[in-house]
Amino acid sequence: MPGMRIFLTGATGYLGQALCRRLAGEHELCALVRPTSEVAPLRALGVALFEGDVRERASLRQGMSGADWVVHAAAELDPAAPAERMREVNVEGSRNVASLAYKLGVGRLLSISSVAYFGGSPEDGSPATEESPVRRPFPSPYSATKHAGQEAIAAEAARGLRVDTVYPSLVYGPPGKRGGANALLRAVIRGRFPALIGGDRRTSWVYLDDVVEGMVRVMQRSPGGGDYLLAGDTTTVRDLVHRICALAGVAPPRREISPRAARWLLRLAAPLWRLRGRRAPIAAGQLENLARHWAFDDTRARRELAWEPRALDAGLPPTVAFLQGRDARPEVA
Repeated sequence: MPGMRIFLTGATGYLGQALCRRLAGEHELCALVRPTSEVAPLRALGVALFEGDVRERASLRQGMSGADWVVHAAAELDPAAPAERMREVNVEGSRNVASLAYKLGVGRLLSISSVAYFGGSPEDGSPATEESPVRRPFPSPYSATKHAGQEAIAAEAARGLRVDTVYPSLVYGPPGKRGGANALLRAVIRGRFPALIGGDRRTSWVYLDDVVEGMVRVMQRSPGGGDYLLAGDTTTVRDLVHRICALAGVAPPRREISPRAARWLLRLAAPLWRLRGRRAPIAAGQLENLARHWAFDDTRARRELAWEPRALDAGLPPTVAFLQGRDARPEVA
């Protein structure tokens, strides 16, 4: 993969910044950034910045023109975000990126999707593959909009745009971020979960650096049109929490409750939280996620890309050290 012009959306985020760090110095990197984004880390890497928003198609044109690759990583992940904003960013934003890439004759597009696209994995706990049926209804607005956004990109692929897609599982590892999987691990370390919900649910976890390596290998090796799960290691929620607590030297939650019981408790306590002007400790959509398995099989990526992600035994120790402040790397949003 000789030096190329690569245009990225979502470059200020957790995955986007990590990919820029990996590619900086080898390629001409251009990034779409919002006026309010923290761009100092990208400037330090020599990334050319273009102000805009994926919801505004015209703002994409200048940075995307002449690109050999477009990497689309922008997404609204906040479960508390308004539904309309999530749809605009995850669905219409994806449509804008893909349709303009096709119109401009961009060579390739790499879509950074998520296992949320699938709505979960089979009820029996077996791992899903790229060909597994989608689980409906979707458990959350994020899951529904990630699926719809990827379908919008697929429509442009049907017209001739060369699209590759990766579906990372739960991404963890330093440098950290305030939301997402690392935030859940930090909450476990700090004892913020008095009870474990859905301890028998099987989930896949992939280390940040391994996701980046998988994306690079797609760009290097895929002939185009590839779909790749980047799942990493799979275990139960119970086992994961106990491993984290052992590494952190803290006690695990003393109780376990089912997602159904947690749903009823949330409904009963909701009026009290509202009276206090506080948000519930867990959103209803997150409970729906916890009721499902999120176990995935990444055999295709391992076979076709020679991709070898690390196991949780290798990835959790540096992550816990970072989340406890024993690693000096700065936090990433």
